[in-house]
Amino acid sequence: MTTRERGNRADTARQDTEELAALLDMSMAFAQATDLDRVMETVLARSTALYEAADAGALFLYNPDEDCLVARASIGYETEPLSRVRLRPGEAIVGKVFKHRRSLLCATPEQIALNMANLRKENEAHFEGARSGISQPRSAMCAPLIAKDSVLGALILVSLRRQEASSRRQKAFSATDLHFLQGVANQIAIALENARLWSEVCRGQAVTEANRFKDEFLASISHQLLTPITSIRAAADLLKASPTKESEAADSLISSIARNTQRLQGLVQELLDLARLQRGEAVLSLKPWDLKTIVTESAAAIEPLAGGKEQALEVEIPSSSCPVLADRGRLEQALMNLLSNSSKFTPRHGHIRTTLQDKDREYLVSVTDDGPGIPQAEQNQIFERFYSNSRAPGEKTGAGLGLAIAKTVVELHGGKIWVKSQGGHGSTFFFTLPKGDSLADSSRR
Repeated sequence: MTTRERGNRADTARQDTEELAALLDMSMAFAQATDLDRVMETVLARSTALYEAADAGALFLYNPDEDCLVARASIGYETEPLSRVRLRPGEAIVGKVFKHRRSLLCATPEQIALNMANLRKENEAHFEGARSGISQPRSAMCAPLIAKDSVLGALILVSLRRQEASSRRQKAFSATDLHFLQGVANQIAIALENARLWSEVCRGQAVTEANRFKDEFLASISHQLLTPITSIRAAADLLKASPTKESEAADSLISSIARNTQRLQGLVQELLDLARLQRGEAVLSLKPWDLKTIVTESAAAIEPLAGGKEQALEVEIPSSSCPVLADRGRLEQALMNLLSNSSKFTPRHGHIRTTLQDKDREYLVSVTDDGPGIPQAEQNQIFERFYSNSRAPGEKTGAGLGLAIAKTVVELHGGKIWVKSQGGHGSTFFFTLPKGDSLADSSRR
């Protein structure tokens, strides 16, 4: 081996060692990074420093809403013009690397020009503005950012031809450089994914904390409201029962006070009830029951409401018994909420049908009405508390607690609840309950 060969191998080994050390250093830094902007700034600074030929670089991330790649960080470019660039998948070097999920080396200006030929004019103008005072690129290399089989974007490094640059700085990128850049890009993708996941975790924790404070506030304010409402209602009942009434107007006012305080009292009680259920403070008293009895008696309790609107209420149940382990009071509460909700939105002379079916290892209960239906966009929201939207012009909306309570009660019983509806064709609410034996086995486990 000649002295020159020995020297070349030593230089190669030194470069490989430096690159691996730099990659390890970047990996450790990225593993602890949680702020996306800081991650991207660190990425470019460290990536550019790894290569003698690198004069500039940019990190492009894919924006699915606009279906384009946007420069999120850059070095060696004017930031403002570059931020206007919108590269479509397949457009120019970055777009091609993103679309085909393969790194790309342009070792000469001619290769760069060939791969930039489909650059749109508006983007070309922005790139020219971003390279203000700098001549055309001499060479470029670009690698996709791939994490968990998803392409997040692309990292591009560029060697620019400057009149004042030394021959050392005129060095072009090599295939070896490109191979190492893909390793760097993989680490960057992992870091970006970690930063995204961390951000989602923080948002999730913030939402959880906000919901906890909201629950505590609602419980507190409900308790505080319950006492004066009870007092007002008692006073209204006393006035109404009094033999000395000054006028019909006064009597009407007292009746209105009584009705509204009763409504407020029911609303506050529902708030407290839902809060207890969702916090797990309301323990279910599970006992063996025949689900047929619960369904038929719940429907019977709603008959006066349906009768007031001259609605037909039908009940379909199997001939055999349907044993379940259930908290009867809670289950009746859930079913009556569904039935009263259907009656509310069913027009006068309309029809409501509740059915109970035996489905292998569970029971299926459904409540169907021929009301105006529920828009598809709202069907995932109607079981959220306080969500309330009218299904008919002029129809009064409730507080949005009944369906939320029904959902919570059904899920506490180990069942599921959902709705199927089509605008103008009524709605059907379904819920399942495990059979008595399966629920007993689950509780023993």
